[in-house]
Amino acid sequence: MPSRVRYRFLLTAEVFDLYQTLRLAERRILKDVCQFLADHPFSEGDYQEVDEDGRPVEVLLKGNFLFAFWSDHSAKEVRIVWVDRA
Repeated sequence: MPSRVRYRFLLTAEVFDLYQTLRLAERRILKDVCQFLADHPFSEGDYQEVDEDGRPVEVLLKGNFLFAFWSDHSAKEVRIVWVDRA
């Protein structure tokens, strides 16, 4: 039986900096959502934006946060490009 291909999530430096300022409960939310996106790399957000390179970026509202991400299927990565409080 073939094993399931696993994706990993990558954070921008700005998201990592935000993570370091959060309370423990908020850090758990951020990590859980990032892991969910890595486990479900074909997820769609609540709406889409286009980044400066013309790439569609999904924006997902989870809890009190907005997560902007896109999936790089060739690299098996979900890239979390920004997180902001909703």
